[in-house]
Amino acid sequence: MRGLKKQKTRRASAPRNRYVARAKLSEHKFLRLLHGYAEGIPIQKLEPRTHVSGKTIRSTYRTLRAHLPLAAQRDHARFANAGAYLFQGESIAPEGRKVIACIEKTRRFSHYIKRHAPRLSSCEEEHLLLLEKAVQIFCALDLRDVDVDARLLAQITEAFSALRPSEPLHKLADLVPGARPYGHPETRLYEDYRRYLMNNSLGKKIGPPPARAKSAF
Repeated sequence: MRGLKKQKTRRASAPRNRYVARAKLSEHKFLRLLHGYAEGIPIQKLEPRTHVSGKTIRSTYRTLRAHLPLAAQRDHARFANAGAYLFQGESIAPEGRKVIACIEKTRRFSHYIKRHAPRLSSCEEEHLLLLEKAVQIFCALDLRDVDVDARLLAQITEAFSALRPSEPLHKLADLVPGARPYGHPETRLYEDYRRYLMNNSLGKKIGPPPARAKSAF
């Protein structure tokens, strides 16, 4: 009986959701929403699959979108090093601003807005969508054997501009010298975000991102 009581105590004290502090959603349901976010599944399609209300899915998507830039800043090893290419400390690097400005002008990004944020309400929300798309672009590329400099970043953004809305993101590798396609960029985004949140749960107060010792360019 004593062993059973200890086991029940341990279960009661275990966090219900390791990825979100003070979460109302179970860990299992949150991970399904995180997977839907990474896969780009629209709210209307995810709602019947998860039995989570559209309001909760929309709120979770917005939270994940708002936190993604911080995750990329804090952990350059994840998200295909997108944080190293896009940010300089806590600010967007000059080359990162060029990447974002180029994405914003594309027809593909206009389609992305219509699909995922048809009721776009602010410039801040659009900015987060641009950063989200930039991270997705890097997740679609294998750049391990490539010297990533300002010139290559310009080539990546030009390739994105030339990509048709119907083509998968990993087709970018065909247009970027030295790059190889990453076969499952959505899985990469999901797994990297999940692993990041394991140590930096949403809603938990965290310090500033670590300083970068050397510029990426």
